[in-house]
Amino acid sequence: MLAYGLSFSLLLIVLYGWQDTLRYERSLILDGDYWRLLSAHFVHLNFIHLALNLIGWWVFLLLCGHLLSLPQISFNILMLAVGISLGLLFMQPKFQWYLGFSGVLYGLLLHGSLQIAFREQLSLGLLLFSILILKLVLDSYTDQANASAQLIGAPIATVAHAYGLMMGFLLSLPLLARQLSFKKNRTKNN
Repeated sequence: MLAYGLSFSLLLIVLYGWQDTLRYERSLILDGDYWRLLSAHFVHLNFIHLALNLIGWWVFLLLCGHLLSLPQISFNILMLAVGISLGLLFMQPKFQWYLGFSGVLYGLLLHGSLQIAFREQLSLGLLLFSILILKLVLDSYTDQANASAQLIGAPIATVAHAYGLMMGFLLSLPLLARQLSFKKNRTKNN
């Protein structure tokens, strides 16, 4: 997991200078630059933005990385990135540009919080889940996002965070279905 985490961190660092070529830019995507649906999530506005997302990446790996295989994490990253971008493209026509890994992090952490809740420690998983929801609410309805925006020098894309949470929930549906099935079978047997 350490090698994977370091490799992914290095990828984000190497792609730092490619913002113009890789960021989500609605008009260019509509003109055929479809790679931007994925690549936008791997470039950052500045080093502070990159550092904050790298911290989030390592928090995810430390809390949840042991619960998922490397292929699962990679698949989740790809699905979250494309899902968030498609949400922006089809549901937010006024949203013109986006870059950064934070929306994907929200989805990874939500999926990870449910993994923790159902596979290890219910209270810790639910606490992490609640913190994510609270953070999104605070960013959406208070000046909390303004402080972060000043830190990175751009508005916070809370809608991308919300889409990340929604996609993380969708990725968690098989886990939730297994849990419901398990409880249903356990109730039948008692």
